Amino acid sequence: MKELTIGSHIRHRSQSLDTIPLDILFDIFQLLPIQSVLALRQTSKSFDAITRMRSLWAFFLRTLVQQNIPIPYFNGKSPESLSTLELERFTCRALALRINWTNPNPTLKREIHFGGAEKHSNVLLMEFLPGRGNRWLVSVMIEAFRECIIQCWDLTILQPVCIAKRTYKKEAYKCVVINNDPSSPAIMAIQSKPEVTEILTIDFEEKDPVSAFVLLSAIDGRRMIHLLSGSTLVTKCLTRDGKVSIWDISDQPCEKIQLVSPSLLQQYSCKAMHLCDDYLIIFFIRTVELYSTIPRPNNIATPGVPISYPLAQHSFDYRIIDKVNMSEQVSWHAARLHRPSPINIVIRFWPVDTLHHFMLDPNPAYVPGRETSLNNLPYLVQPTLVQTICSPALSNLKSHFALGRYGTMLLLDKHYPDLADGMDYSYFQHQRLAVRILTTTGGSSTSQHGPQDSMAFHVRGGSYWNGAAIDEESGRIVVSNVDGTITLFEYL
Repeated sequence: MKELTIGSHIRHRSQSLDTIPLDILFDIFQLLPIQSVLALRQTSKSFDAITRMRSLWAFFLRTLVQQNIPIPYFNGKSPESLSTLELERFTCRALALRINWTNPNPTLKREIHFGGAEKHSNVLLMEFLPGRGNRWLVSVMIEAFRECIIQCWDLTILQPVCIAKRTYKKEAYKCVVINNDPSSPAIMAIQSKPEVTEILTIDFEEKDPVSAFVLLSAIDGRRMIHLLSGSTLVTKCLTRDGKVSIWDISDQPCEKIQLVSPSLLQQYSCKAMHLCDDYLIIFFIRTVELYSTIPRPNNIATPGVPISYPLAQHSFDYRIIDKVNMSEQVSWHAARLHRPSPINIVIRFWPVDTLHHFMLDPNPAYVPGRETSLNNLPYLVQPTLVQTICSPALSNLKSHFALGRYGTMLLLDKHYPDLADGMDYSYFQHQRLAVRILTTTGGSSTSQHGPQDSMAFHVRGGSYWNGAAIDEESGRIVVSNVDGTITLFEYL
């Protein structure tokens, strides 16, 4: 093997070093922290050669990084296709970001302000487009209480610029969802008018931002949009029966199946959804329900699309869910076995602002590859309470929170414009932008700094922030301001 030539460097060293077999030295280096490995590289030619072995950095990437932390700018690359230098750079970059990200007082690398400052404007939604190198940010803003403006920003340049812009009447802002599948041509769905749902893509090469949004298809009818994943769109009827509909938008949009709950609570809006393979998990105001998404003939001949009832359901006693955020946890172990990954869930029950972290655990009896059914459920539908989390700052205002796929929860105390309308924003004492790393056993994950509660990423006087979004893979956070501007914080 070529790597065995390292022994030629050891020949001129001391007798004790010369007598240590290469495989023993390799095993010792595997046990060292990355900082120690890089420091030993400077001590001798033999150690320098060992620290440049491809198998060593492939081991570090697999054991220290790929298990549970993001790799900045990795973009789904295969480790087998990488050179030794690339393996080292990706490993060091991922660990450097994680150390800073989990620091009680993380170091801010860059802060950028962009977007138009308009009077009476409010950014209601911000979301990083999945995949695509984490390059794009989509924002939805209400301007002057009349228009809804959707913009896509390029974050790779020194000063972010808007590359796509589309304007609607105000009623559009409540119904905008981003596709969580980056391979799909459909990027978003929006209820552009009271009776029309539009499916849009973005021409990233278009020079004119006004022309960059491209209409792919439209669906007539009044509905609430909840989820877009690949070619699947999930909506909810606004009438009292409250049926949830699953659409196929790949060619000509068509309704495939309706999901109907026997619970009367379904007349209320859905709070969150998770779609995977052939099942859908839905949170309503008091229940979480799991459905099969495979259309089957109705037992009783009725006109219309097939109807499906929940395979499993759990009720949260008498508490009413105000807000839910859920994210499937990245798990390389589960991915290798083709099994479901644990799902982090953060719930705020009305009217208290305390947040509750639940975990939806995979069903150990689930058989991958077999159709989801009452006897083959992918998850135990009753969530497990892991911890209760108070607001990161003393405030009588509700917290905004967001979840990442690697267990990061972003917390932001925010104001509500309609409640604070006409008030001086400096009336509020301060806001705190904080991060908490969730674990399945409670508390925060450990880092070189030990377990922490919430890491204070930023604190400011007044109450000028009203929303936030997170990009764990690149170590970035964006917050929206009450004047319609956006601030980007980078930690790598």
